[in-house]
Amino acid sequence: MEIRFRERCRNILGRLVLPSRCLVCGKESGCGSPLCFSCHESFLLARSASLSVQGQIPGRCDRCGRPLVSAKGFCLECRESAALSSIDRIMPLFPYTAEGQSLLTSWKVMGRRGLTDLFAECLALAIARTPGMTVIPVPPRPGKIRERGWDQIEDIAFCLERRFGITVSRCLERRSSVQQKKLGKLARTVNMRGAMVYSGEHPAPQSAILIDDLMTTGATLDACSEALKIAGCGKVCGLTLFFD
Repeated sequence: MEIRFRERCRNILGRLVLPSRCLVCGKESGCGSPLCFSCHESFLLARSASLSVQGQIPGRCDRCGRPLVSAKGFCLECRESAALSSIDRIMPLFPYTAEGQSLLTSWKVMGRRGLTDLFAECLALAIARTPGMTVIPVPPRPGKIRERGWDQIEDIAFCLERRFGITVSRCLERRSSVQQKKLGKLARTVNMRGAMVYSGEHPAPQSAILIDDLMTTGATLDACSEALKIAGCGKVCGLTLFFD
């Protein structure tokens, strides 16, 4: 109730001093938010409310989470390739369509950090259906925060803690400073080999959920999973906002 009251106050203030257009439909949001109320609700309810990284989702690959083109449990790529050799399962929430690209670009590149609350809420809904698993953010590459001034996944992690009371363990460290988005498919996998290390002060959790914004090849999530399992973690799943 207290959170909802604060949100209503924020929206009232936003209408007065922060007029904004919705990034999805283009209409006046009326609350200073990057999304109008209608798009906010539909964006959340489209996937997050019924999604769990533990259970099988009809029409999705049981390994990478992409849509299936047949009735088989694994997509063709996951059946024929051993690229995702460590992680048990990845569940991306939304396809990286034009709307998703607009939202992610506005958030990561243009710094529209008001989207952090929306994205965190999407992840929180799925995490709530996966009890007993430790939430671990994918760590930023060295130098990223110095270059850009912030890390979007850390923003989400902080929001999960502050708004939703979800415990987050920042127990991974990234050694490679090369940006994955600048690499091809094979190079992404090579770049991630040994790039993640467990740096936690306590023993690794028995089961963990890795959170990230976008899954392209899954190489980063798989490298994180490998580091966790070397440290003693038994099961590792991935939860991302988008898949490409």
